[in-house]
Parts: sequence; structure tokens; C-alpha cells
Amino acid sequence: MKRTALIVFVLFTQTVPVAATEIEEIGIIQTTFEGESFTQPTVLMTGPNETTSTAYLFRAGAGFSSLTLSSLSKGKPRVFLEVGYIAAMPSLDTAPIMTAVTYAPSGTGQHWSSEEAPVLPRVTFTALDIDGDEGRAVGTFEALLCFTKDYGEDADLGNCRSIQGRFDSRFIIQE
Repeated sequence: MKRTALIVFVLFTQTVPVAATEIEEIGIIQTTFEGESFTQPTVLMTGPNETTSTAYLFRAGAGFSSLTLSSLSKGKPRVFLEVGYIAAMPSLDTAPIMTAVTYAPSGTGQHWSSEEAPVLPRVTFTALDIDGDEGRAVGTFEALLCFTKDYGEDADLGNCRSIQGRFDSRFIIQE
């Protein structure tokens, strides 16, 4: 699951459709990491032939789904939250089977991840609503993140920091 989350993180937070004609802010992720607080948007990018979002619920079939919320601001740190479920359409009552939090301070592979940290991350929802092809997620998160030099490498468990924040975002449903 770790390698998959990192690959998804790289693909969805470092790319924007080249032909995007409209970028709409659909939510926010407010974060505090190492005493620095910042707020960044989640976005919906619409082009002539496709729509891409940094906030989406991916329905993998067989009753599995994964909610991903990722901030996107050019040249700024990025925050990535992922919550996996054994449910095609999770709700507030659905217990997650996995959670992951990643913080990438730059465009390089160096990042901070909860994947190998000795404490499990916590993502708490106060709203998780799905209506048709989109939904809305509101809540908080906190995690211990350990430094990793590059995607796919092991984390340095001796170099961990805490992160916390809140989110309020619409998301799209992908199948």
C-alpha cells in the first residue's frame, strides 16, 4: 500500500493537465508542520477533454475505495491525505482500513511520510457526504511523519516530526 500511495501522490500532486482551461478551488487544507502554518487549496482542473481533481474518491471495485485529498499550489509545500475503506461509498460510520499522511516541502523526492512512522496517523471526519458524482469531506488530521530522501526509499525513523491540520473540500468520484 505504501508504494501505491507514493506513486499516486507524485502523479496527482505534481502534474496539472497541460490544456487545463479552468482551475477551480474546491476546498482547503490547513496545515501546521514544525510550527509553520499554511492554507492551500484542493482544486478541480477542467480541460477540453478531461477533468482532474486533487480531491477524489476512487472506487476500485469489489467494495474497496480510497479518499484522497491533496493540496496544490505551485512552488509551495504539498500535503496529501489518503483514507482507504472496504466500502464502495464510505460514510461517517465506515471505519477506515488505512490512513496515510504525506508532506512534501519541495518539488523534489524528499518528503515526510506517516507510512513507516511508529504512530498511526489519525484522520477524523465531521462530515463525509456523497451525492451522485461528487461529495464533501470535512475533518481534521494529525500524524507523526518521518523523513524520506526519495520516493520508494525507507524512512529515517530517527528524524520524525508532527503535523496536524484540518480540511474542508468537495471531491469527485472516480471509478
